[in-house]
Amino acid sequence: MELILIRHGTTQGNLERRFVGLLDVPLAPQGEELARRVSPDLLPVEHIYRSPLMRCRQTAELLWPGVAQTVIPELRETDFGPFEGKNHEELKDDPLYQAWISDRPNFADLPVGESGEACARRARAGLDKVLADAEANGFQRVGVVSHGGTLMGLLAHVGVPERDYYGWMCPNCGGFRTEWLPEEGKLKVLEPVGGEGK
Repeated sequence: MELILIRHGTTQGNLERRFVGLLDVPLAPQGEELARRVSPDLLPVEHIYRSPLMRCRQTAELLWPGVAQTVIPELRETDFGPFEGKNHEELKDDPLYQAWISDRPNFADLPVGESGEACARRARAGLDKVLADAEANGFQRVGVVSHGGTLMGLLAHVGVPERDYYGWMCPNCGGFRTEWLPEEGKLKVLEPVGGEGK
């Protein structure tokens, strides 16, 4: 089974380099346009699994119009706690923020929401739901529309070839075409797809 993993399109928060996290913000006009440009280059999918957040719903609708969607709550973005909605410039003098960025992606002992490890475990549980439903329905290729941090954490744990967390960065409306290897419990990355270059 193939899974096309895609990060949502551009939001105003992305443009302002904010920690958007669990904030339910829409795509910016640039994000809608990017999704329309990327859409024709993506392989068709039989079903879409996505984060519950609006930016992922909008992206899914634009990338694969008319394809049915299933919400997987575990595919939501990292909870950035007190940093939600803020950017580096606004936070740079905050000692808690300085401690947080010096310890990324673990930051597990800091009271700032969700650790990178917790996000990755949650995303892996979401992947299990996707795989079970897709298999039950006999789907051969599905789309997964989620978030940058969520996809990075997931692929850092189950992606092949192995890379660290930041090695799996996805641009907006970009990601990877993957194949599920059930014997190994891994996602074999076949090629990058989409992204800002479109």
